[in-house]
Amino acid sequence: MSSGNFFSRVEMNNLYRYGYALCSNQDDAYDLLQYALEKYLHKSDRYNDACDLAYVRTTMRNRFIDEYRKSARFPEEEYDDGLLVVIDETALEDVVVAQIDLEIMWKELNTMEREVLYYWAIEGMTAQEIAEQIDVARGTVLSRLYRIRKKFDTKAEINELSGGRGA
Repeated sequence: MSSGNFFSRVEMNNLYRYGYALCSNQDDAYDLLQYALEKYLHKSDRYNDACDLAYVRTTMRNRFIDEYRKSARFPEEEYDDGLLVVIDETALEDVVVAQIDLEIMWKELNTMEREVLYYWAIEGMTAQEIAEQIDVARGTVLSRLYRIRKKFDTKAEINELSGGRGA
């Protein structure tokens, strides 16, 4: 070790190559090395020359394993921002109209119906789970869902008969 530096250039290159051997990516190898060196510099008050390289290598290996496990559990999805997105204006208009219709229909539902619809459509609960959640009979939940569907069907029929946007 030279004065002021903890590792020589040769040792740093060896550590980098070890990181590259682990992850086969330059940037990831630099990240592993940086993480291990930061941890090494922050470790307790004493440095042991005999164990320094082994400590940094072990830290790099452990970090690599942690990152590998994390990526296996939560894989990243890559998005290509360079792709052109074709926006169909009629589809956008239909979405806005549908949103307005849903807002109107949402306001037409009473509080109990909105609660059941929320649990069923948003939370994905079964009728039995909803019944237990709001402390009513399962049949009551099924009845409310039926009435909600009827309201939506009636509104949809009115929209079709009036040629688009409803009353």
